[in-house]
Amino acid sequence: MRPQSRATAITLGLLLGGAALMPASAEQAMEASSSAAEERAMVVANEAGIRHISGGVGESERTQLNAMANEFNLHLMFATQGSGEYLSAVQVNVLDTKDSPVLTAVSTGPWFYAQLPAGEYQVEVTPTGVRGDELTQRKVVRLDRSNSSQLDFYWKNSP
Repeated sequence: MRPQSRATAITLGLLLGGAALMPASAEQAMEASSSAAEERAMVVANEAGIRHISGGVGESERTQLNAMANEFNLHLMFATQGSGEYLSAVQVNVLDTKDSPVLTAVSTGPWFYAQLPAGEYQVEVTPTGVRGDELTQRKVVRLDRSNSSQLDFYWKNSP
């Protein structure tokens, strides 16, 4: 093979070999991008001095929430009774003993954590998009400085 032909053959081989690798490289890049998006750090919200976070959709979010659980003294969980199917988009209202709102938020996943001052609160939760008061659930919780409280809310049918 002539030197010029050999150089052309090598160049062509590299180009074709590189082209053959491009789809896999593009696929790997997309997978890495998707993994990075899934593993994005969750953000703690702060409304009127009350820190809260919600989520738990996907393994990465559940892992992050579990790692942060001890930073919050109120833990809420939302699911369908029987199936245990988790719910998201739940309106959360926390009221003090005078029925004044302390925290109003919408949970973006089946878990909602908040850090509240010690005291007694009424927690009202309603799946969003529901008309009327029939699916609103209320529970009273007493929070102290050293322990967290877990409230689980179940609905008979997925709202």
